[in-house]
Amino acid sequence: MSQRIVIVAGGCWSEEEAALLRSDDMLVGVDAGAVHLLEAGRVPDLVVGDFDTVSVETYRQLQAKGVPIHSLPTAKDVTDTHHAVDWALARRPQQILLLGALGGSRFDHALANLFLLERMADAGISGLIQDAHNRIQLHPGNNTVITVEASPFRYLSLLALTTRVEGVTLRGFRYPLQEAVLIRDFPLGISNELEVEKGHIQVRTGKLLLIESRDHP
Repeated sequence: MSQRIVIVAGGCWSEEEAALLRSDDMLVGVDAGAVHLLEAGRVPDLVVGDFDTVSVETYRQLQAKGVPIHSLPTAKDVTDTHHAVDWALARRPQQILLLGALGGSRFDHALANLFLLERMADAGISGLIQDAHNRIQLHPGNNTVITVEASPFRYLSLLALTTRVEGVTLRGFRYPLQEAVLIRDFPLGISNELEVEKGHIQVRTGKLLLIESRDHP
């Protein structure tokens, strides 16, 4: 089993996302995400979805390549991406990376994908969502420390996912915090910046979204 499973959904996609794919990744295409993978010259290890955004020609191409296909009904309780995440969690990788999970015309799907980070964290699996301008992970609390390294993503924003996040301590950032409380309906943690090569984020209780981002070039 690969240490990382990459799930590619049908949202915004560019060469920058394609460049994140590694040779040893297990690749799951979600509906039109399978098209993204094929265009990047990669054959998915699995495709899932109701295939409402995949042409008949592409579907037959996947079949011809022997790609396993999980065909899902249009009417179902969970999204195609949710189904793919549950499939990946059952295989216990070290990390799940979601690409093509932001942008596009469906904000509801993008928000639902963010909530899937909590599902991954609760299962003890590192989860990450990334596109050309954002990299998002969830801090699960429990006094754990997450290290953020200097990268092309200039800004770091901290947003409470639970109602309250307590004991937030930041080291190495322009705006440090010591045992702070962040509240979901009063977002104070927007656009912090690293001042050293590595910053450290510790949270005692609550779940915190860490959003690294950069402006359009």
